[in-house]
Amino acid sequence: MTPDDADEVAEALAAAHRTASPLDPDDGSMSVVPGSIDDAYRVQARLVDRLAADRDDPVGYKIGFTNERVRADLGVDEPGYGRLLESTVVDPPATVAAAEFVDLRIEPEIAFRLDDDLPPDASRARVRDAVATVHPAIELVDSRTGWTFDAPLAVADNCLDAGLVLGSGTAIDDRSLDEEAVTLRVDGERVDSGVGADVLGHPLAAMAWLAEAVDGLPAGTLVTTGSLTEPVPVAAGETATATFASLGSVELRGS
Repeated sequence: MTPDDADEVAEALAAAHRTASPLDPDDGSMSVVPGSIDDAYRVQARLVDRLAADRDDPVGYKIGFTNERVRADLGVDEPGYGRLLESTVVDPPATVAAAEFVDLRIEPEIAFRLDDDLPPDASRARVRDAVATVHPAIELVDSRTGWTFDAPLAVADNCLDAGLVLGSGTAIDDRSLDEEAVTLRVDGERVDSGVGADVLGHPLAAMAWLAEAVDGLPAGTLVTTGSLTEPVPVAAGETATATFASLGSVELRGS
């Protein structure tokens, strides 16, 4: 993929973000698509630059496809990462306009904010020591190219990032985050559940993977580590609540 090709794909994706209009790679609306993960991250960097004009600068990372069920359902065989943009990270309870997205879905996640720099070869113990706070979260995910895709296309689309509802942070202390359970309800009805071990065996293992992938993480970085459930649709008028065993609850309402 040439630099011009990467710019073209990034511009098409940015337009889809701005207008909430879907792209179909098979109908000619994208004249070229990324053919490799390296190409995908080149497109992603250009896309993030374009999105930052409206959504402010990156404040951290989202890790995607850390859950084996999600990888199997979406046909993706490895984790990926995208960037979190400042204005899309909001406090709960949050209200989001479903019409501003192509096909909005939500994922309950465990997020971290770093107190110290994290080197690329960090062990799980080193990751734990570097964490300032751990947070319950609901990530908004949206695929501008439909929910059937390959890994390069998903990564190019900022790993499907659409925002983050970030609950209050607490010290990590001695929590067994691999055993941290969450129940996701929509309008009070249980729709899915999961535990921290569903993300690469442990949320801290996901953090270590990311640090290696991006050659280290600076203090202050916010990272959400991947869904503990499958992506769940939420429509206008519906209220979703993610209730975690020790971290608290996060609420989101579609409008």
